[in-house]
Amino acid sequence: MRIKLRTDQLNLLAKQLRFEVVLQQPRDVRGMLEVLGKEMPWDDSGLNKFSNSPRKPARLTFSVEATRDGFICDIHPALAQHIHTLLSKGEPEEQATQ
Repeated sequence: MRIKLRTDQLNLLAKQLRFEVVLQQPRDVRGMLEVLGKEMPWDDSGLNKFSNSPRKPARLTFSVEATRDGFICDIHPALAQHIHTLLSKGEPEEQATQ
């Protein structure tokens, strides 16, 4: 699945990590998305809540390309859903209700 993340969205995602992240190029974004993917929620049976696969995929981020105002990311669909969830939690209250 290909998604586009703006720089402000990436900065919001970077705040989810326990350390400071400096995103300057596609490989930085790719690495950050892989780390975020390691934190995806798994239920007690080991199944990801976003799919019925019994195994967590080995790779979640396949490629990242720079654009003028962000990055195009080719990622696992479950990671895309996880990113959506994280970004939804980080929206200001007034935007979330619109």
